[in-house]
Amino acid sequence: MKKSLLTVLFISISYAVLAQTYVDLLKFKYANTPLNQFDSSLSDTRIQETVLDLTYPILLKSGNAIVTGLTFQNIKTKVNPVTPDLTSVYTILLKLGMNIKHGEKWTGTYMLMPKLSSDLKKVGSDDFQFGAYVMYKYSKKANLKYQFGMYYNGELFGPFFVPLIGLYYMSPNNKLEINASLPVWADVNYRFYDWFRLGMSFSAFVRSYNINEPQFAENGEYLVKSSNEPMLYLQFEPTSSLIIQTKIGYSIGRRYRIYDETDKVTFGLSSFRIGDEREQLNSDFKDGMILEARLIYRFHINNNQK
Repeated sequence: MKKSLLTVLFISISYAVLAQTYVDLLKFKYANTPLNQFDSSLSDTRIQETVLDLTYPILLKSGNAIVTGLTFQNIKTKVNPVTPDLTSVYTILLKLGMNIKHGEKWTGTYMLMPKLSSDLKKVGSDDFQFGAYVMYKYSKKANLKYQFGMYYNGELFGPFFVPLIGLYYMSPNNKLEINASLPVWADVNYRFYDWFRLGMSFSAFVRSYNINEPQFAENGEYLVKSSNEPMLYLQFEPTSSLIIQTKIGYSIGRRYRIYDETDKVTFGLSSFRIGDEREQLNSDFKDGMILEARLIYRFHINNNQK
């Protein structure tokens, strides 16, 4: 139950124009793990993940902004302990929306996020999903903003909703930064030097992928990935625009579960699944360490602030 409550959707909220004084235009991530043993056998597997995320906001004369972008993700791991074959799944996600000022203190962000999510062995209607995201922000002070909203995605297991609440805070001396959109993501870091920060982050994931070449179900199946990842990181900034992060963490409640394509839930709300009587077709593997490297290209809106 405790692990279930922690298992929520990860949303990569890279729309920094919504709260911070910078925009991360390009983010590249590579993550790998030591060998993780399956619960049902002595077989083991690694998890390799590569993510490329592009965000391009277009500022309008009205002060509003069009937010566009594209995310590519690839995950490779073994989901069947009795075979040596790796399963490789992909996500190609389009971001298109608006950031609108609703007054001196309030702004709203409205995003459409259609995506292709599967092993890409074939491309059909089951490989496509549609997501949407709404977030409202209240500027309490120049360095303190509150936010709340909702995320929806038509996952392969059924409709999925996540209510969001968070804040952005930068200390007056620009050393302590807090950026959170709970329950899916949080980051706290502290600047020791102009070129170095120490931080910790938390992210939670639920994503589903259509499997066009099934191993367990005769007619078709889908993979659901869920994980919660607290991490510590070192951040190096050789220039004001180039950021390098090295991260180490540990997964909590990590699952890569296969279900028959006809096995659904009524709907999901954050960590809860209503009407969930699905039968898992494969075995879980254990939690474990995660090693990650990130490269970020950052554009500063306020040129006087690094």
